[in-house]
Amino acid sequence: MNILTFAEKRPALAFSDYLRSLDIANHIEPAAEGFLVVLDQPEQGERALAEAQAFVAHPDDPKYWQASWKTGNVQAQPVYARPSGSSFALWWSRSGWCTRSVVILCALIYAGLLINGDAVFSALHYPDGISVAAINGQWWRLLTPALLHFSVLHIVFNLLWWWELGGLVERMQSGARLLGVSLVIALVSNAAQFLSYGSGFGGLSAVVYGLLGYLWMYPLTDPQAPFRLRPAILVFMVGWLALGYTGIFDKIFGTISNDGHLAGLLAGCGLGLLLGLVNHRRE
Repeated sequence: MNILTFAEKRPALAFSDYLRSLDIANHIEPAAEGFLVVLDQPEQGERALAEAQAFVAHPDDPKYWQASWKTGNVQAQPVYARPSGSSFALWWSRSGWCTRSVVILCALIYAGLLINGDAVFSALHYPDGISVAAINGQWWRLLTPALLHFSVLHIVFNLLWWWELGGLVERMQSGARLLGVSLVIALVSNAAQFLSYGSGFGGLSAVVYGLLGYLWMYPLTDPQAPFRLRPAILVFMVGWLALGYTGIFDKIFGTISNDGHLAGLLAGCGLGLLLGLVNHRRE
């Protein structure tokens, strides 16, 4: 009997441990929509459903993460500990050092563009060709266009999605994994954008699409992955990409790097399948 479904593994573990502390036998099963907390004895269903309602109403109650200590699962699995306090504290907790560093770096570069746009853009835009001669030792420019943003709407939209998707990768895996995956996606998507639009592009959106693809595909080859991408996010972003190719957004936002978004998405999908398979075999 399925009691609750969670998009992430940490709250599933906390609730599962709490039920076990009440002698309600259960286990966690990975599924396409997330992680299922399943009862081993259906006759305990009424009591378990009442506890599920209480958990949904007050997920940050200390009794849930304390149950993980009592059941001995602290070292074996990550413990869900949703921080109490303000909405800002909860939002801030959804990130890590890598997520925050990129946000700060993008903000500083955007401020630099406002102060001396020509100099900053000249130092960070994509090279005029993909060759050793064109790069001329400035290898960072293969990556740095992802940090360039040209309007408030542009940077806010991209950083909000970066915080959501990048923060999920960092919380569930690590900052090093997020950094490595993002660098590969940026290399691929920046090259695709250069080939389609020249060297005048910028923005983190192609990397965001890459993280979408990574989070989407990783659990397919590693079913024990501690995360699942929410279907609503996938539908929205893939739908946005498809609409972008119709040209409907160009009149509102200017030229959108649809080819870069698609290249980033495909690169992220490939990385998700590959790294998920490697991790699954290791396990």
